[in-house]
Amino acid sequence: MVVQELTGSHYTTLQMLESAVGREHVVIRNGSLPSKRWEGLRDRTYRAVAVMEPFISLGLKEGAHIIAASFYRGGEVVAADLTADERKAYYDAENRAVDLINGDFYKYAHHVAAAAKGALQPRELLRAFVHYKHVDYYDPALFNRAYDWMKARGMTEGQSQHAALVVG
Repeated sequence: MVVQELTGSHYTTLQMLESAVGREHVVIRNGSLPSKRWEGLRDRTYRAVAVMEPFISLGLKEGAHIIAASFYRGGEVVAADLTADERKAYYDAENRAVDLINGDFYKYAHHVAAAAKGALQPRELLRAFVHYKHVDYYDPALFNRAYDWMKARGMTEGQSQHAALVVG
């Protein structure tokens, strides 16, 4: 499976595949940005890739198949040096944007479809693969479970605690 290493799609892909076939059977390759992974699948450089929209809808339109699907969210990741007021303003703006997008998805879909460079029209985006939700604050127990999982795979040295990385 081809992913962009050390990103949300990488972690999500590992968790999804490991739970289905076992860790020892999962082979991951770095494939750069989603558009590059899609190009590699389309030109048969890669047999399986992890992508997000608009490349899921584009792939289905062009005959690709989904072998597994999952959702992840990374919108809460912001600069560590933001003040509490700046972070709150960012999260408030993100939540307002979520409400606008969910209120009329296709009004904003052209922003997502743009990455397909004309190969997919905004109305061709499949809503089944697009989920916008309000900001979640990262619970320490959930953080520790995910962080331990990352440490076990050598993705972090594991020297940080929840309070040092998560604010809010």
